Amino acid sequence: MTVPTNLKYTRDHYWVRLDGEKAVVGLTEYGISELGMIVFIELPDQDTHVRKGEFIGSVETAADDEHDLLAPLSGKITSVNRLLERAVMLVLESPYDKGWLFTIQLSQDSELEQLLEEDTYVQEFSLED
Repeated sequence: MTVPTNLKYTRDHYWVRLDGEKAVVGLTEYGISELGMIVFIELPDQDTHVRKGEFIGSVETAADDEHDLLAPLSGKITSVNRLLERAVMLVLESPYDKGWLFTIQLSQDSELEQLLEEDTYVQEFSLED
């Protein structure tokens, strides 16, 4: 299972790539495997202000399960990968590149301290090969 070293992670299986005061957010390969075959994804609206832990969208799987997407960080959603709504397979095929979910302008820098480094994420979820 791929866990890139240049990203930060949450215990809810989001990856975060920091770029100054903005962050690109996606679902980890492990998180996607736990969900099962994703058939639909509802993403937040651009320019929406969100708080960490707030409902921002949902994922529907082939097993007819719906899973909430919760904001991993607080801030303003600055862009959304709308391509995923038409080509959801990108999140499965390229979770760390083309399958990104959204970007967010951070409003609470202290939340960054709660993100996990790659090695901690791997250890907590026993992802060693």
